[in-house]
Amino acid sequence: MSRRFSLTKSISSRLFSKEEDDASSLSSAHPAAADMPTFLNSPLGAKVASILDSHGDKIHDDSFLKIVRQLEFWYKQLLVAGNTDGSSSSSSSSDGETQFLELAERLANIASWRQELLDDMMEEDNEEKKSSSSSSFKIPTVRFGRTNLQMPIITCGGMRIQETWIPDTVPLLKPNKRKVVKSASQDNLKDVIRCCLKLGLNHFETARFYGSSEVQFVDALVELMEEGTIQREDFIFQTKLFPMEDATKFRDQWEASWSNVHKLKYVDLLSFHCVSQNDQIDYVLDESPDGIYAFVQSLQAEGIIRHIGFSTHGSAETILRMINSNKFAYVNIHKHYFGDYHAQGTPDTLGGHGNEAAVKRALELDMGVFNISPFDKGGKLYRPSEAVAKAIGPELSPIAFAALHSWKTQGMHTVSVGFARSSDLDEVIEAAKIYADEEKADVLVKAAEERLNNLAIEKLGKEWYEKGLLNVPSFYEKSSDGMALGHILWIHNCMKAYGMYEFCNDRYGMLLKTKWLKNKTYEENFKANFNAGNPGRAFDDSVDLTEALKDHYDPEQAKAKLQEVHNWFKTDAAKISDEEKEKLGWKQAYNLTTWEEFPGEVISVSNVLLGRMGLKGGTGPSETVKAEAVSMRGLVRRSSLLSLNSCESNH
Repeated sequence: MSRRFSLTKSISSRLFSKEEDDASSLSSAHPAAADMPTFLNSPLGAKVASILDSHGDKIHDDSFLKIVRQLEFWYKQLLVAGNTDGSSSSSSSSDGETQFLELAERLANIASWRQELLDDMMEEDNEEKKSSSSSSFKIPTVRFGRTNLQMPIITCGGMRIQETWIPDTVPLLKPNKRKVVKSASQDNLKDVIRCCLKLGLNHFETARFYGSSEVQFVDALVELMEEGTIQREDFIFQTKLFPMEDATKFRDQWEASWSNVHKLKYVDLLSFHCVSQNDQIDYVLDESPDGIYAFVQSLQAEGIIRHIGFSTHGSAETILRMINSNKFAYVNIHKHYFGDYHAQGTPDTLGGHGNEAAVKRALELDMGVFNISPFDKGGKLYRPSEAVAKAIGPELSPIAFAALHSWKTQGMHTVSVGFARSSDLDEVIEAAKIYADEEKADVLVKAAEERLNNLAIEKLGKEWYEKGLLNVPSFYEKSSDGMALGHILWIHNCMKAYGMYEFCNDRYGMLLKTKWLKNKTYEENFKANFNAGNPGRAFDDSVDLTEALKDHYDPEQAKAKLQEVHNWFKTDAAKISDEEKEKLGWKQAYNLTTWEEFPGEVISVSNVLLGRMGLKGGTGPSETVKAEAVSMRGLVRRSSLLSLNSCESNH
């Protein structure tokens, strides 16, 4: 079987999940599956339906639903509520109609990428055209720092696509490797990998502790190699190991990982995982011949691994310490427009805060720079707030904006996408195509950044916008008593400026999980309760913060904001209704999650235990979503046919 034929067969077999019913039977088969979108009942409904229907056979069900959800939001913004500037004049209405129809066409074109792949592969398999160059779009590549790897600007992240969160180190609960590689999640993973490879997206990133991810990625890639679809040099594989003080235990961790990975022959990028705390940094930077860094160097000398790097969720200062050691070829780091995860609001020792200085320094040292989770930890942009979506505008999805900001403004080499399904490629393909048009990319990104900056200044005040997160001690400093003060103030900014309720609730919820005992010292609590992947604890109003905030330009305002965040999100906080969220400007724009990822969106005890017992429900593609897609296609088809019949009768 040829490599092209194998990819063609697999992608075409999974191209659509829709049922081939006619328009009249679609809605009757699932009468309650989908409500009629407002825009289909509007004067523009027929035109939009015709656009969607003309592309319908090229678009996967998941993508079709995402398009409808976005159009429903933008119809209300551009036409129901007047134009994006709030006006409602006839000229503004005309502009809004034009924007809306252009948006419908753009979204439909973007989501047709999978059919374009199929068409291109079929053309390549045509004997008369084998010599012709491929016409389909390829993800651009860039030099990944001193590794000299040609890195795609998008990375396939492996934290959300696996069968289970349980790592194979947990006795009794560990997943059965033979079962997970025969699961429905494995079929979904292979589909994503094949699509990625055909698009030129050939960097696959996982970790020892991403549940069954490492096992499943290796199995899928080995299968593709054995069937001749790809060769080992066709892809870049990255995995990660936690740093340990005990070098023997670290070697055991490597051996367990290598038992999964050895069929790939070598690891392109091996990372020390989640290096965030100073004790971890000490373990990694220890230069003794029996230390863990020396051990990894020995693997590199053997050719088993090619390049050494690290990932981090630490404070700005600890991250700079690792980068300045100049021992690493690349770094996985958070640097996002809306905030740099746990580093946001922590001092960088250079007069600023967050990871901007760290990214700049890494680039100066010719390190490869990988942006961790810009669409989830960078703002949960697959469910953007209304304020964020409106400020960015209909010309760009928030996801595309975040990717372009990483590449164009920050100069980062690649952004990770925690793929759960192949339709997650839609928005990043859009971003990559815009990136390839340098002039267009610069204009769109700068305009969106300016609108977002101005919105924040308007909502926060210029002085707080510029100074509010400066001179705040990190959670690693004793004066904070373990509180993530800068992180909490950042959450307040995101709420007030951008209405990012769900994202901020998630972030503060993680801080609430950190236990802190009053009868223990800071050092004792730190050792017992701090998590390198989630450092810091929630606000505690019983602690005197005079010392901690003595260098802040407005300590009293800072304390008031800290208290307000806690009141919003504390465990026993009153539930906020949708009406209240709308009034406060905290409303969600739309939801691009069509079905919950296989391991479950939240790493919870119930997801872990039920998954192990085979009782987990509600994850993976659901019948409800399939029914909604079938019904929605029927509504669109009917509107399109009515338009066509009307035109014919007029003639």
